[in-house]
Amino acid sequence: MSNLVEESLEKLRALGLRVTDQRRAILSALVRSEAPKSAEETHAALPVDTCDPVTAYRCLEQFEKAGVVERGVRENGTKVYCLSHGHEHHHHLTCRKCGIAEKIDLCMGPELEKAAEGFGYTEVSHVMEVFGLCPSCA
Repeated sequence: MSNLVEESLEKLRALGLRVTDQRRAILSALVRSEAPKSAEETHAALPVDTCDPVTAYRCLEQFEKAGVVERGVRENGTKVYCLSHGHEHHHHLTCRKCGIAEKIDLCMGPELEKAAEGFGYTEVSHVMEVFGLCPSCA
């Protein structure tokens, strides 16, 4: 099993969350993925009878709250999830055609948060994804 999965499981344990076969399988499916996956895609990547789609969705939401996965969004608004790579915040550059995603370490979060604070907002968060055509699809 990958180090990312084991690190994620340890973080869940440290937060008092149970480590179940379903949670382990969902994390493993995410680590094998070349791009962030929706809850439905994650469920489809699991071995048959691992869990139902609602359980997969709930686990992904719990993982996000625990900081084990990061949530992104596709151009059509679908939520997608990926393991937190080493638990550092990141974004993706995603091909509109084939769906391959590249991790990018550039983030304008601090600037966005400062601008939001200027408008009086507090507890600011953001989701930023970049879309285009990869060299193979262009």
